[in-house]
Amino acid sequence: MLQNINKIIVPLAIVLGVLVFVKLIISVNIAIAFFFALLPLGILYLVYLFKMPYLGLLSIFLINYFIMGMTRYVSSLQGGIVMDGIIGLTFFILLIHLFNKNIEIKRALNGVTIVSLVWLFYCVLELFNPLAISKAAWATTIRGVAIYFFLIAILTSLLIKNIKDVILLLRLWAVFSILAFLKAFIQKYFGFDNAELYWLYFGGGADTHLIHSGTRYFSFFTDAGNFGSGMGYSMVVFTIVSIYIKGFPNKIFFFIVAILSAYSMMISGTRGALAVPFGGFLLYVFLSKNVKAMVASTVFLIGAFVFLNYTQLGHGNAQIRRMRSAFNKNDPSLQVRLENQKKLRTYMSGKPFGVGIGLGGVKAKRYAPYAFTSNVPTDSWFVMIWVETGIIGLFLHIAILLYILAYGAYLALFVLKDIELRGIVIALLCGVSGIYATSYGNEVLGQFPTGIILYMSMAIVFVSPYFDREIEEEKMKKIEEKISENDYGKNSKY
Repeated sequence: MLQNINKIIVPLAIVLGVLVFVKLIISVNIAIAFFFALLPLGILYLVYLFKMPYLGLLSIFLINYFIMGMTRYVSSLQGGIVMDGIIGLTFFILLIHLFNKNIEIKRALNGVTIVSLVWLFYCVLELFNPLAISKAAWATTIRGVAIYFFLIAILTSLLIKNIKDVILLLRLWAVFSILAFLKAFIQKYFGFDNAELYWLYFGGGADTHLIHSGTRYFSFFTDAGNFGSGMGYSMVVFTIVSIYIKGFPNKIFFFIVAILSAYSMMISGTRGALAVPFGGFLLYVFLSKNVKAMVASTVFLIGAFVFLNYTQLGHGNAQIRRMRSAFNKNDPSLQVRLENQKKLRTYMSGKPFGVGIGLGGVKAKRYAPYAFTSNVPTDSWFVMIWVETGIIGLFLHIAILLYILAYGAYLALFVLKDIELRGIVIALLCGVSGIYATSYGNEVLGQFPTGIILYMSMAIVFVSPYFDREIEEEKMKKIEEKISENDYGKNSKY
């Protein structure tokens, strides 16, 4: 019955949308036309969303990946508000399903949701920090620093039901990574479009992206630093996934995406992004129980380090020169960062709870233009956390991140039995480790799209034992069915 109704509603919604669109584009204007034309499809989306909250999680993943790039083309679009809306809507629908007992709530009671709640509580207390001179800065910034972490951990824990959902999410991520590569490829070989040129020359992007060492490409990410780190993240995860995932076509697909991601990381010209593969594959050496994989990872890491630090091979290439400078301790950019940290260290003395969330780095100029911390770039996620939440907040934050990594490693090494699932969990952990490493030199941990993907990865790792038990139960069920069939075959002979 429901299928028959859907067969009627979907075509009807499309026809109605087209008719309204044509009418309005003739009589009113194109913006209003698009709004009303898409309204029936929006209503249809909401109907399916209320039936299947998992669709909301996929929507979060999709919008998160492209939203900041879209703001470059639609100046009035507020990326953060759009993400707030879809996350809030999905969470509201999830609460309805929980109230109706359609979802198993105990899955949300895991380590990552608990520590994310602890971190959120600490950040809420920062509202009462006497040094926090702007409540607006707190209200704007706490979303990316703490709220998204908690909400995404809850949503992922409850809406990812099995390994099939995890693999679907990985495939979407891979497709989005391919699109990110294609956009950067077009920028490099066909040039920037009008919106990108406007951002470069009128938005200040040229200062950091059109530099003496060459052009830094950014795809549809916020900037080249975010793009390079994000594609490094994809490279690490998909390289390891290609080793463990079942099916030869799947292995080839994910390995190709890993190669494209590695190339994208290189043309971003982001030196800090190198920390992602180094941090990720270094952890893989310890987590892998496969000797060949461990040897290959070790050889790769040593080879890459020797190539970049002790040779001049490929030095004529701008991207290789820029990556090689990451190992230069006398690099002017590094010296500036160290000098800024020295200034902050002096200023932060006697401020154990920091200066308040949202008041660290140049982004704080809109709230406190004359404050000392608003005029010294933090250039690091961890330095930013230190300045805004103090040494106590920094220790708590690092402890939470390390706990997530350590417990995930424990699950991968000693708990999970299914090889494919264990490999995926290891891949996600290694990617998380890489983002931790690069966040010392870049503020990428809480940015779109990396932050949301990171929080989803953490939650998947922590609920993976549920998937593992389901896989084992399914295997036992198949064995029992096979035994029953054999017994029936034997008995039928008589």
